[in-house]
Amino acid sequence: MNASSPLIALVGLFLALCVVYNAVTPLGEGPDEPGHAAYVFFLAREGRLPVQCSPPCASDVPGSGHHPPLAYLLAMPAALWLPPTLRTFDLPGNPRFTWAGGDQVNAVAHGSREQWPWDAQVWSWRLARLASSLAGAATIIFTCLAADALHRRLNNDPARGNSDQKALLAAALVAFNPQFIFTSSLVTNDALLAALGAALLWLFISSPRSLPHTALIGTILGMALITKQSALLFLPLALAWCATGGVRQRCAAAIPVPAALLVVTGVAGLVGGWWYVRNWILYGDPLGLQAFRVEFTTQAFEVTNPAAWTGALTTLHESFWARFGWMNLPAPAWTMLVYTLVIAAAAAGWIRRSIRPHQITCAWNWQLAALPLLAFLWVVSFALTAGLVAWQGRMLFPALAAIAILIACGLGVWIRGRVLTLTIIIGMAGLAAWLPFGVIQPAYPRQTLAAEAARNWEGIDTYARFARSTEPGAVIRRWRIDGTPRPGATIEVALLWHARSRQDRDWWTFVHLVDDNRRIVAEDNREPRDGAYPMSQWVAGDWVEARYTLAIPADLPPGSYALWVGLWDPATGRRAAFFDDDNVYDPDSDHVVLTTLVITGQ
Repeated sequence: MNASSPLIALVGLFLALCVVYNAVTPLGEGPDEPGHAAYVFFLAREGRLPVQCSPPCASDVPGSGHHPPLAYLLAMPAALWLPPTLRTFDLPGNPRFTWAGGDQVNAVAHGSREQWPWDAQVWSWRLARLASSLAGAATIIFTCLAADALHRRLNNDPARGNSDQKALLAAALVAFNPQFIFTSSLVTNDALLAALGAALLWLFISSPRSLPHTALIGTILGMALITKQSALLFLPLALAWCATGGVRQRCAAAIPVPAALLVVTGVAGLVGGWWYVRNWILYGDPLGLQAFRVEFTTQAFEVTNPAAWTGALTTLHESFWARFGWMNLPAPAWTMLVYTLVIAAAAAGWIRRSIRPHQITCAWNWQLAALPLLAFLWVVSFALTAGLVAWQGRMLFPALAAIAILIACGLGVWIRGRVLTLTIIIGMAGLAAWLPFGVIQPAYPRQTLAAEAARNWEGIDTYARFARSTEPGAVIRRWRIDGTPRPGATIEVALLWHARSRQDRDWWTFVHLVDDNRRIVAEDNREPRDGAYPMSQWVAGDWVEARYTLAIPADLPPGSYALWVGLWDPATGRRAAFFDDDNVYDPDSDHVVLTTLVITGQ
């Protein structure tokens, strides 16, 4: 078998899992993804970089416009094929969503357009996610290369088998980290930064201090600097590499330390320095911190509180492995136990390695420890700047390759033989494949119907539109009654709504059974779908089925009773206008008489 075949298989399976996570995860249900996607659509629509500003001024891309642009530029082709008017996305937020403790995990609304078949804008968003997936695949490859280069330095061991095994395990720890797969299935800049960090680690480990390698490190460092500001953590490692001279072997083409420092900083400055100059000109500081703090400062992190540290580190550990959604969708406790045991076994392996150095199974490299340490220090500084929102495992992904190699080396003390290594890799892959169906998909039940399901919905056709004057509103297109209307019976009224536009409030529906004197004899007043999909989240094209129950009094006299349906605002008592056609200037009433029920005696 070709030596690269296992790595190709890992990358292929990783990309397949990314497609699954992409399809299962609703749009916008990842940390800051609505802002990241809005950045991509803005670049495609406006052809310029976004500008941030403080209220009452409106930023071009609220929430994400402070980020450097490289990841979004690479994802932009996914939106360029759309007509200019469609290079945007109307994605209502869910006001009932909270980061922790809420009863709704969805941060944004998910309507009919997200159900198959997807419309052009949904396709564009999901295709933009593939840029992150490709960056994730590059992270796996560079992790394997770095691990392979590191293990080959073990006593200049030319034997490839042991090196391959450790490198493959390190690559698998990246490929089948569920959180990394999830992140690589979103529109984000984290996956690209992880790839560039892995590439730098490989070059730090394997490259002599020659002019081409020095220029290449400067180029990748510059690319990282225009991917995410946390790439600044790579800078001290790059400077230290220049000072230490790269790998230990002599290189006839090695350049002096001052020249290496000049090349790395000069090339990185040419590639990425312009962004920080722009920030200085626009905001008065190279990082644009003031504009950032306006949008992102959250609950402060109590740095002197031991309980705060315990909670923060627990969250960091869990979200490094498997905490989905907006950090509010944890994996089962047994899953965390598995990953905790992996870390414990790796730590025990390193302890044994230090006690019995003659049983060394991995070569040591100072960047392996320095890179995770710098990433953690960046998380701490971010927490001091922005608060508790900083404690997210993805913040450690710039050091993901180094962390994976450290874990693989620790586990390698206990793992002997290719069969056991492959068994562990298959187990990790199986767990990563189960989580989207076992955790993510069930958390987001569908609240709307696909267009095809709406066409097949059984009921009586009608046209009852409700809205404020001059607005398209929402239309009842079909209805039906389940049950027999008689005294003492309970019937169910099912309505098929079709949104024509965004709604400006969370209207409630009233369903009234009234007699000839307009007296209500039975009623059901509540939000459509009991508030699980409030009307302020509806967008044009949504199909929503809503059901209402009427308990007919046992002593109701026989006769004809009208079934009234309408919308009302419980905060003001105001009813929406009813229209029986598309004329937005000519309301007909404040309710529709859906039908007349004839109630007979028992």
